Parts: sequence; C-alpha cells; structure tokens
Amino acid sequence: LLSEEDKQVYPALADTLEQKNAMLVRSMEDEFDNLLSTAKEELSLLGADSFVTKKSTADTQIRRADSVVVSILSDSYLVYGNISDRGLIGTTYDTESGRELAITDVIRDMSRIPAIVKEELQSHTWAGEFLSDTAVEDYFRDTPADGLSWTLDNNGVTFYFGNCDVAEIGPGGRLAATVSFAEYPDLFEAKYTAVPDAYM
Repeated sequence: LLSEEDKQVYPALADTLEQKNAMLVRSMEDEFDNLLSTAKEELSLLGADSFVTKKSTADTQIRRADSVVVSILSDSYLVYGNISDRGLIGTTYDTESGRELAITDVIRDMSRIPAIVKEELQSHTWAGEFLSDTAVEDYFRDTPADGLSWTLDNNGVTFYFGNCDVAEIGPGGRLAATVSFAEYPDLFEAKYTAVPDAYM
C-alpha cells in the first residue's frame, strides 16, 4: 500500500491498491478456511499416521513502482498432499489514473512477441524442451491478452509461464522471459519505457 504522502498525490491508485489488497486478504482467509476444514476432515478419516500436511502461500513482489506505473507479481503456491500448483499473476497499473493496464497498452505489436520470447527462453533461461516446436507461438495465439501473466519493470516487460504453458517444468516451477526496452524500443509505448528518477 502507498505511503500517506503518495496517497495524496495518487488518490486513484491508492484506492485501486487498497481494493486489491482487501481482495488478496479475503482470498487467503478463504484459502485458510478451506485448508483447515479439509485437514480436519482428513485427520478424522485417516488418522494421524496417514495425514499429509497441506499449505498455501502467497508472495507479492513489487516489480516497478514510480510516477508512471506500479507493477505487481502475485506468486502463489499450493500443496495438498501429492497435488501441488503454482500461480503467477502480474498486474500493472497506470500510476496517475489507477487504471489496470492491458498488455496492448504497453506493447504496440504483439505479433512479434512469441518469437522474441522463444529466443529469450532458449538463449537465457530454458535448457529443457518445449511441449512442441510451436509451443510458445501456440500459447500466445491461444491465450487471450487478459490471460497472459506479465509485469513491467525498469528494463522491459517480463512474461511468466507456469507448468505446461509452454514446457513441462514441474508444478512448482516457472519460466520467465523479458522483452527488453533497450533491444526492442520500437515495440513499446514510449510512456512506459521512460523510467523516472523518483520512486514511490
């Protein structure tokens, strides 16, 4: 949440972030209730010897926060015995208006993104195999723009991939690829590549 000083300067953003925070708190409280009731039920049915611990965590990372944008990555991890899952959700807000930005507000030409991301993953991040030769292209073609997980930082836009989005990386793993402002300046709306000196 914003400081009192920043709330005065960016009231719309402060409102938006307070709503998001309240939603996250409610979500984790609901998750706690679900875990507790499931654990009680399994403990009474299976007994202590067969009971398996369950957990759910949520980590919020601020990827960028300045007078242009605030970009947040929510990283959640769930373990229910042998079942585990990881969720990565990026949310980026225009600081002035408090409005959530779509990827198309930031990147001018999404048609070039799959090839850039694939190259970035292959050359810097992913030593394994993709689900197919066209897995990255298929993912961007088949996933609606509002279903993509991305954040905006000082260097560019980072896209996040969960297990089986483009490769089998295991339920707790993740892949990420950054499309750099410096390498592809023409791809981005200029407003978002200008990183101010002053940060919130």
